[in-house]
Amino acid sequence: MKVAFITLGCRINQFYTDCIKQKHIDEGDEIAPLIDKPDIVYINTCGVTTHAGHKSRKIYRKAKRYAKEIRIMGCQGKLFPEEFENSTFVDESTLIKRYSNPLQIRKRTYLPIQEGCNNFCTYCIVPYARGRNYSLKKETVIRNLKERMDAGHKEVVFTGTNIGSYKNKDTDLASLLKESLQFNIRIRLSSIKPDNINRDLLELFHYKNLMPHLHLSQQSGDNKILKRMGRNYKRDKTIWISEELHKIRENVRIAGDFIVGFPGEGEAEFKNTLHLIREARFSHLHIFRYSKRPYTLASLYPDQVPDSIKKKRFEILMALGKKQRDSFINKQIGSKYHILIENKSSLGGGFLFGITPNYIKVHFQKNHRDEEFVPVVIKDFQNGYVYGEIEQ
Repeated sequence: MKVAFITLGCRINQFYTDCIKQKHIDEGDEIAPLIDKPDIVYINTCGVTTHAGHKSRKIYRKAKRYAKEIRIMGCQGKLFPEEFENSTFVDESTLIKRYSNPLQIRKRTYLPIQEGCNNFCTYCIVPYARGRNYSLKKETVIRNLKERMDAGHKEVVFTGTNIGSYKNKDTDLASLLKESLQFNIRIRLSSIKPDNINRDLLELFHYKNLMPHLHLSQQSGDNKILKRMGRNYKRDKTIWISEELHKIRENVRIAGDFIVGFPGEGEAEFKNTLHLIREARFSHLHIFRYSKRPYTLASLYPDQVPDSIKKKRFEILMALGKKQRDSFINKQIGSKYHILIENKSSLGGGFLFGITPNYIKVHFQKNHRDEEFVPVVIKDFQNGYVYGEIEQ
């Protein structure tokens, strides 16, 4: 039997896809692309924004032309099953509990530690789809980490719906991470809210196998907007995190998620976001235009921002993000990093690519070295591509 998989959205969605894929591989099924007209196609949907929901529906309509059976997973499918009529819904909520080590062919792989969210931020639909916070036992996470090491993985990404809320008995994220860092494997954190970061967590960046890259689920740089969003932190917390982290590690990189055009965001509030991006030295931005989502409080706010203004602010933020990114990368020219070779580069011509510890994608030519980690000197940055050279 031929089975195809299409995954939208977050890293936890990719993990759940891997779980289902592993089950079919174990049963002897062939994994095939959609164009091969598979017997079954799984579509792991995303509903975090209106655009994501639209994309999920578009892919569903396309899949109907190719596959005999469609199975729907993910947030959009769970919340709006009527949009995917004549398909089968797959409830993935138990997979994190009973199938925590699916086959993952990537050298850098995902390690879920929790699922769900209790926050109910005023713009966010995810808690309605993912449910309440559930954290895996510390022993389970450590066992899964060891199994990934035994399988040959060299780097893991701690992931979940809201990893900062990890809590199982007396173990919080900092204590779980500290125990995990005793093993000889690189560890990264997926996005995390600023209010979940404390001194104990920051001190762990002294460990060299905790990668110097922090992705903050920031959303705004204005305190009034943050309060209206239901976020439990202020801009000063983010500045403190950045300042302290830069004291601990050289060349650390700060990434962030931001929403433009949230209800009530005027020019002054938007400028505060621009100022924060500069002050906290963000150099990798994920930017979203606010969109109304059903069930959320913010969708009822009267002071909605016109789409034309959202578009303008999106473009301004994109330009600032590019400027900050380019400045950060140009400062890295001449620096040497031990990079995990991930795969062939899209550039072709014998190029490979890998990710630096501070999350820069570098393209370089393979040489005689037959190693997974190679010392690469960053040589150039042109047209959005970073080029390196393996040190002889």
